[in-house]
Amino acid sequence: MKRRVVLWVLVGVLWVALSGCRTLDSAASSRSRTLSPTPPPTPSVELLKVNGVVGEGARLRVTLPTVKLRHVPPDDGVQLLVVLAAPDGAYAYLLFPANRAGDPRDLFELTAHPLEIALQPETKRAALWVLAVRNRDYTPAERFGVDALAASLAYGFQQWLAGGNPEDDPLAAVVSASEGALYAWFANVDVVGQALVTLHAENNWGAKLSSHTSADGGLNVIYTAQYLSAEEAAQLPTATPQPEHPGYVLRVDEDFVGGQSDYTWFQGQDSTYINQLTDGAYEIRLLEIQQRDFALSWGSLEGLSFENYILEARVRLVEDDVQDARYGIWFNYQDDYNFVYFGISNSGEYRAAVIRENKRRVELQDWTPHPAIRSGAAVNTLTVESHANGDITLSANGEVLGTFNDATFTRGSVAFFCYAKSTPTTCRLERLRIWEQAE
Repeated sequence: MKRRVVLWVLVGVLWVALSGCRTLDSAASSRSRTLSPTPPPTPSVELLKVNGVVGEGARLRVTLPTVKLRHVPPDDGVQLLVVLAAPDGAYAYLLFPANRAGDPRDLFELTAHPLEIALQPETKRAALWVLAVRNRDYTPAERFGVDALAASLAYGFQQWLAGGNPEDDPLAAVVSASEGALYAWFANVDVVGQALVTLHAENNWGAKLSSHTSADGGLNVIYTAQYLSAEEAAQLPTATPQPEHPGYVLRVDEDFVGGQSDYTWFQGQDSTYINQLTDGAYEIRLLEIQQRDFALSWGSLEGLSFENYILEARVRLVEDDVQDARYGIWFNYQDDYNFVYFGISNSGEYRAAVIRENKRRVELQDWTPHPAIRSGAAVNTLTVESHANGDITLSANGEVLGTFNDATFTRGSVAFFCYAKSTPTTCRLERLRIWEQAE
């Protein structure tokens, strides 16, 4: 299994997965459009955190028990960026939520996610920057790359702290210094609140629990700072990673970095579709509709079969104006005509069904709306838990959609599919992980 670590100023973990395939031919293209470049994948994790501690030495740790918004924005809520930086080049940051445009709450509890930076002997000050924004249009952020956006803002803040005008607005200064790179993102956000707290060594880095209300009145920050000497830092316990699913063994973790794979996947095209590996995804592009009133393509993971397993797949639709798009996972896949169907739609619905010989169907759950499913072109994480006795649990974005029992197919492979009633439509499988129960 290939792995690549990219160290930032722009950090990223590109993930993905899947397939081997044929398509149903379809009838005449209704419209055409130039496709925009494929955006970087959105992180799968809800909270993205990067700490600025490298090697040994003294550290500054800042913990935020709460960040309270004074005015809750409508609709999708806010995205919160927190940066801790020192003028000598060290910075750390966290972004929440990292896998969607916002969270509709007014109180963020971040005690479990302290930020740390390395301190040089000559470091006398550091700063904490807390930024809450509402994304009116999330497309620019996703095109830029959410990981890269957070890293660029954090790095820009550190540069401003090192040599900028302290009278400037930090966000405006960072955007202005980006040479246009952040303009599209900045034009599509509303600033809900922005707080700047300066920490000084001579004041013991503000070690007591403190409260700070932003100058704009948008938010209140409760924080504490802790100085750790080199000796104290060296004695900190090293965390042991815990298995995500105790009792299960990770069998597949495919990321397709560089458009490469350790497995065999179908790649091909005709006038109606393109199935291909791209950097960070197995991608299905539906190009035309012929013979039928829809376009469809799919692909399977070849040569592998699973039983008693948990499957997690990050999927997304690229275009946000598709007519009746449906995409997702066929699991316990026997062949192109026999499998269990788990699909979602761009209108926020899901369906589960057992397909036999491509015509005999058992509807476990017909198309049904569910608030956990993100509509449009948003990223969705689908989870399947399948057992040899026929028990099945289906989830979306961490929330259970339903539990079912059907023993028609209790083991098999996996396929990714893409369906739409308009073209062009692009579906991406941006990560596939499969854990199988340990024997």
